[in-house]
Amino acid sequence: MDSVAVACGWAGTALAVAAFWPKTIMPLRWLMVAASLFAIIYFAWERSWLPLGANVLILFLNLWRLQEMRKLIADAEKANREDLNFDWLTPYMQAVSFEAGETLFNKDDEADAVYVLAEGQLNLPELGIIIGPGALIGEMGLFSVGNRRLSGARAMGPVRAYRMAYRDFEQHYFQNPQFGLYLVRLMVRRLESNLSRYSGGKAGPAGAATPRPQH
Repeated sequence: MDSVAVACGWAGTALAVAAFWPKTIMPLRWLMVAASLFAIIYFAWERSWLPLGANVLILFLNLWRLQEMRKLIADAEKANREDLNFDWLTPYMQAVSFEAGETLFNKDDEADAVYVLAEGQLNLPELGIIIGPGALIGEMGLFSVGNRRLSGARAMGPVRAYRMAYRDFEQHYFQNPQFGLYLVRLMVRRLESNLSRYSGGKAGPAGAATPRPQH
C-alpha cells in the first residue's frame, strides 16, 4: 500500500503542475480536482491531517466553481436557442438601482461596466429609443476602440438593474470560450434584428418602446 500511496502523491504533484498549462479555466479546474483527489489519498495514508484538510477544501472549491461555470455556459446556450433575454447573466452581477431622471452614463464616457435591466425603462437619447427589462446595455464598450459609450442612458422612472464591471465580464468572456461564443452569437442575432428593423423603416422615434440597437 505504501507504493500505491507514493504513486498517488507523485500523480497529484504531476497533475498540479500540469494545471499551469491550460489557457482556459475549465481544463485547469478539472486538473486541480484530479490532483486534489490523488493528494487526499496520499495524505490520508500518511496521516498528515493539515495538508489533507487543505486538499479537501481545494477539491470542494474547484468542484463548486466548475458547477458555477457549467451552469453559466448552459444558461448562455439556452438563451442563444430561445431569445435575446439576458436574465441568465444576473446571478453573476451586482444589483443597482436608479431614480427617475438619473443618468447611468453619458455619450463618450469611458465604458467600465455592462448592465442588465430588470425593472423600469431607460431612454437612450442619442439613439432615440427606449429599452425595457431583460436588455443588456453597455457591452459594446468592451469591444469598441477606446472603450467609449456610443450613447447615454437615462432612467425614465425608478429602475432596478444588475451591473458587472468589465474586468469581470472579460474574465467570463476569455476564460470560458463557450460563454464567449454564445455571447457573440446573441449579439450578432440582435444586430441582425436591428438592421432588419431599420432597413424596413420600423425604427421608432424617441420614447417609442422598441428593442435597442447595439451600443
